Amino acid sequence: MTSVEGLPRILFVDDEPHILDALRRQLRREFAVETAVGAAKGLFALRAAQPFEVIVSDYLMPGINGAQFLTAARRAAPSATRMLLTGHTNLSDAAAVVNGGQVFRMLLKPVDQDTMSAALRDCVLQYRLVVSERELLEQTLRGSVKALTDVLSLASPSGFGRASRMRRIASAMLDIVGVADRWAVELAVEMSQLGAVSLPPSVAEKLDSGDPLTGAERAMVDQIPAVSIQLISAIPRLAPVAEAIRYCRKGFDGSGGPDDLVSGEQIPFGGRLLRLVQDHDALMMRGLPPTAAVATLRADGAPYDPALVDALAVASMALSDSIHGVHMADLQTGMVLAAAVTSRSGVLLVNPGQEITDGLLTRLRNFAALEDGVAEPLLVQTVPAVIGGATADAAAIG
Repeated sequence: MTSVEGLPRILFVDDEPHILDALRRQLRREFAVETAVGAAKGLFALRAAQPFEVIVSDYLMPGINGAQFLTAARRAAPSATRMLLTGHTNLSDAAAVVNGGQVFRMLLKPVDQDTMSAALRDCVLQYRLVVSERELLEQTLRGSVKALTDVLSLASPSGFGRASRMRRIASAMLDIVGVADRWAVELAVEMSQLGAVSLPPSVAEKLDSGDPLTGAERAMVDQIPAVSIQLISAIPRLAPVAEAIRYCRKGFDGSGGPDDLVSGEQIPFGGRLLRLVQDHDALMMRGLPPTAAVATLRADGAPYDPALVDALAVASMALSDSIHGVHMADLQTGMVLAAAVTSRSGVLLVNPGQEITDGLLTRLRNFAALEDGVAEPLLVQTVPAVIGGATADAAAIG
């Protein structure tokens, strides 16, 4: 990312204005230099909409020194390359500075213009290498996730619908509880159903409708997480996603697989959430209203994280409040079916939880044109659609 003039953006922080003025004059032909007097103004400068490629700080400043400033700058602008100017020669102090702020270059003062320019060029190159790698990883991740979810939607529409329903309630819960690696949790929910492509159609239909399964059918369903993990194992940076799916049948009380001694909050957050939203979806598909489904889970108690059950109750109520009826003529892409769509004679056309896409909208209009038509009104949610789009932001996967 460069400045409007096409030059790399550099932020210099020092407590001596005349030094900053000299640096700006010396480097202005090669770099777009901005300056800040002191650490506080430096941190304020990092709020700018256009990011800096390199942040350079003097070490000896009153209040917050350069090492402390660069550590804070790392949190505020994690992509920027950091450089420290110092008169210190103590190696232990220097090592602490470099490690604490993850400093790419440290120059001992005084620094001549050629040395400074060469170091800044190295810093800019490092910044661009890091950003390029991160963007490549993000594009790879997004493309891989989209390809797999597209396959799921074609090979197992019921599995895709289940993932859609679970993802929406999980996202609403995450708005309430918050989590550091939200992208990984949401992807785990979305991709946990990829293994459904291995199910015979008759088993997939029974699973989606909540009908009882035979022992052999239950064994097939129990293999869904393992197949899902196998399908995503080759995608870079998805280890936390796979770990969440691995623990998706582990109870908060330590029951269930995998067979280890982990329980309670030792279970990965994504695994705890997945266990809850999967069981919640199964109850909903058996016809239980949202409040009854949450009450059933709360009564069962032991397998579920109590804090997540509380979040589910709030999220479920909020999503229920967004449900309303629309006629076919008012149906729009982005809406989510809150109830099954049937023909006027009661034939099931589309399962609940499906997002209205262009293709599904065309299909429903074709059904509506038939003699049996479509039963109206249709119950929909107008919450933002999220299935099929990877939420991993660049900072999270970099």
